[in-house]
Amino acid sequence: MKNEYDFSKAKKPTKAKEVKVIKTFRLDPEILQWLEEEGEKNGMGYQTFLNWHLHKAMQDHRSLEERVKKLEAVVLKKRA
Repeated sequence: MKNEYDFSKAKKPTKAKEVKVIKTFRLDPEILQWLEEEGEKNGMGYQTFLNWHLHKAMQDHRSLEERVKKLEAVVLKKRA
């Protein structure tokens, strides 16, 4: 093992999206099976599918007020 290493030529991520956090968590076996099946159906591994699914849930999650405002805008637009 060296005392020092030269990282000056190390490749740096160009996008924040490329940086991943390693975290261990526990899933029920049926959840893992579903993730694997759905990932395969969508042409990706279960971890990629889980990440995609959670991103989608985050984007779709809105407060009650935001959802009501959106519905009002659609309804009022149709009445006009």
